[in-house]
Amino acid sequence: MTVVFCADMTAKSRLNALTFLALAIVAGCQTPERTDAPTEGEFWGGWHFQDTAQVWRPAEVPGSIHADLLRHALISDPFVGMEERALVWIEDEDWRYRCQVPAHPNDSSGWEVLFEGLDTYASVVFRGDTVLKANNMHRSWQVALPPDAVGDTLEVVLHSPVRRGQVQLDRSPWPVPASNEARPIGRQTSAVTRKAMYHFGWDWGPRLVTSGIWKPVRWVRPADALPDFRWELQDSSGDSVRYALIFDGPVPELELDLTLRDSLVDVVVERSSDARFEVVWSGAEWWWPLGMGEQPLYDLSWTDSGGRTGIHRFGVRTLEWVRALDGYGRSFRCVVNGKAIQLRGANVIPPDYFPVQSRERLTEMVGHAVAANMNMLRIWGGGVYGDEKLYDLCDFHGILVWQDFMSACAMVPGDAGWKQNFLAEAEESIRRLRNRTSLALWCGNNESEHAWRAWGWQDLYGLHGTDSAEVRNAYAAVFEEALPRLTDDLNGGFYWPSSPHAGPFEPREVGSEAWRSGDQHDWGVWFGTADFDYYSKESGRFASEYGLQSVPSRKTLSAVGVDQFEDSVFQFRQRCTMDWLEPGFDGWDMMRYYAGRYFAHPDSTRAAGMDRLDRWIHLTQLTQAEGLRQALERHRCASQKTAGSLYWQLDDVWPTVSWSTVDHAGRWKLAHYAVRHANQPVRMMWDRSSEEQVRLVAQNLGSTSVLGEASWAVFNGGGDTLSSGKVDLKVSPQLGVVEVTVEPQMEEQAILAWSWTSYDGVPLDSGAVALDRPAAMVWSPVEVRCTPADGGVWLQSEAPVCGVQLTAETEGRFEDNGFILLPGKPYWVGFQAPDGSSVKPEQVEVAHLGQYSKGGISPR
Repeated sequence: MTVVFCADMTAKSRLNALTFLALAIVAGCQTPERTDAPTEGEFWGGWHFQDTAQVWRPAEVPGSIHADLLRHALISDPFVGMEERALVWIEDEDWRYRCQVPAHPNDSSGWEVLFEGLDTYASVVFRGDTVLKANNMHRSWQVALPPDAVGDTLEVVLHSPVRRGQVQLDRSPWPVPASNEARPIGRQTSAVTRKAMYHFGWDWGPRLVTSGIWKPVRWVRPADALPDFRWELQDSSGDSVRYALIFDGPVPELELDLTLRDSLVDVVVERSSDARFEVVWSGAEWWWPLGMGEQPLYDLSWTDSGGRTGIHRFGVRTLEWVRALDGYGRSFRCVVNGKAIQLRGANVIPPDYFPVQSRERLTEMVGHAVAANMNMLRIWGGGVYGDEKLYDLCDFHGILVWQDFMSACAMVPGDAGWKQNFLAEAEESIRRLRNRTSLALWCGNNESEHAWRAWGWQDLYGLHGTDSAEVRNAYAAVFEEALPRLTDDLNGGFYWPSSPHAGPFEPREVGSEAWRSGDQHDWGVWFGTADFDYYSKESGRFASEYGLQSVPSRKTLSAVGVDQFEDSVFQFRQRCTMDWLEPGFDGWDMMRYYAGRYFAHPDSTRAAGMDRLDRWIHLTQLTQAEGLRQALERHRCASQKTAGSLYWQLDDVWPTVSWSTVDHAGRWKLAHYAVRHANQPVRMMWDRSSEEQVRLVAQNLGSTSVLGEASWAVFNGGGDTLSSGKVDLKVSPQLGVVEVTVEPQMEEQAILAWSWTSYDGVPLDSGAVALDRPAAMVWSPVEVRCTPADGGVWLQSEAPVCGVQLTAETEGRFEDNGFILLPGKPYWVGFQAPDGSSVKPEQVEVAHLGQYSKGGISPR
């Protein structure tokens, strides 16, 4: 065997049981202080809504009609049972909100009303006149009222998004494909409505088509605002940096200050035009992605002679995407501060179905990413653009953002009004986010280009000949022409037309396969039933989606009415269908397939003390963990080729069966522990791409060299040592290589374990992995002795055990879970309560693969 060492909240919720994780348990995640938040006096309050009995009731703004109806006990909780079905009527109603116009913040004239978000088709009525019409959830809207408006009533009529959308759809000369909306062709209105597309249903979420004033309403005075600005790094040679502060129009003389950690920085400011200032300083501290260095944030503030102010928080960094021909095809790699990096992270959807509750959970969501050592999040195009808080958190913690424009799995209508509305939304979003340190990429949409080529929409929607050409041309006019031009004109950053997308690529250069260029959605595992070695054999240049489903925690399910696997409520939550594989084939069948292949079939095995639901939770979570671990580690081992690995998906919008690694209650599935370890900047891992030898890779993604001693051992199923060794390692940052060759005694069923410790005695990494599919190995049914103590549990076994799952009645989280436990000395696993304190867990249960009566069996 050759061993090669290569260095390369807590959110407010309707159900307390669904939000047990306090922010303290999300390790290391802090909420940075906002520097540009509006003053409290600017917000409008005192809102009421009209129910179906024409009764006006107090409303919460920001909010949604579903939340207001629930608050007044006019509907049941849509997350419990199958209440989703009973609430479909809400989408067909018009809803009215009103309030008295509040006093202006001061006696100045020129105040206007800013609606930061109206969901979606809205008429604003004042004194009987419609003063504003809105038709886009993703835009803000602004209107002036008469000077004497204070005290009068302003009303917002929220028209049925489905009925208004149907009017728009009926005007289209052709059907607009949107196959993820489970409605008959001709009634799929999500593609023509500028609204979060997941509200119309997805394969991981319900259909609850909301209406509401979903963002704040406040007074603004346009005369108080300076023009929009750009903050662009011009030069960073030598010890100094030079930035340009460029306004979109002329500004008077400004007084500028720069601070770092509340201390003034000496700067030289030169005005080069009536709208441009050059700002130079020495000794700049650089901002790095998580795991590569620190994230210092500067505050630039300015004031003009009239008292108008502005502030911008930023990190000093350069960022570019390299698209160069190489031995594999054409690269798709992010380079930060001159260093090529491998991006590791996840796709995120809103962490709650309803946007207001979702914003309250952003710190928790980003905390899960930070705890799992991620350096990128992809904000998926079927949801909503992030709140300022989300980007504040990403700037603060060093998480780069792949930002989709809000379009997913659909084509677009061809009318000019829709296009103008979409581009106005895009312009507002680009202007808002273009100066963000964390922003790395703008992507036109999710999967629409791929769907048009590969999903058979032409036949499904009857689009042939002229119709087909017109649909494709309407798409190209937005995503291949207008949107990249707009992004470039606004200096918005790097634009990518769709995900997945290969980009300009000549097949004769290297090869014709799409995975040789651009980004890939690697669904050969799951939708294609491929084995996990697919992640090595088909690894492309950037994996922007891949994943497996699993079942969430029993506590999470119990809170919404699921007690047994057979419960109709539970079956109702499986939305993934794959009829192309076999009629009626769905997510349950696919989970059976992969669990049976890699661990054990959840319906053909038995384990003492575990019912069918327990088995499904344990085995599907183990399988998901193994699949994501292998994908991330295979991508890391191919880092010269594969520059990014973003799995689907981090979070859930509601309690359900899905691809998430953290369920809606904030409980980590076993996969999130696996992801955390796989993403660790300093790692040792089995390089599974080598079929002829067992090879370990030691990788350091940090900014400084790592020195220490690594030891490894190979065990058989009984725990006997077959071979072992030690090696001194100096692992330089950014992918250096050291090789060590050993010749162990091997057998088919073996476990490889390792430990890497610095010379100062600091543990760097440790782990153990089965060298075959666990389902193909024999595991002892030995009992794992579990001894709870203050702060955690001690575990001990007489033989190796695979897939250890720890659960406790005490609320909180174990520090490790889903691992292989080796025999010998006791193993300590810490436990944290929701407030972050270390406590003794009660009623701890231990499950492992050896408890099952049969190993893996042939799948259906």
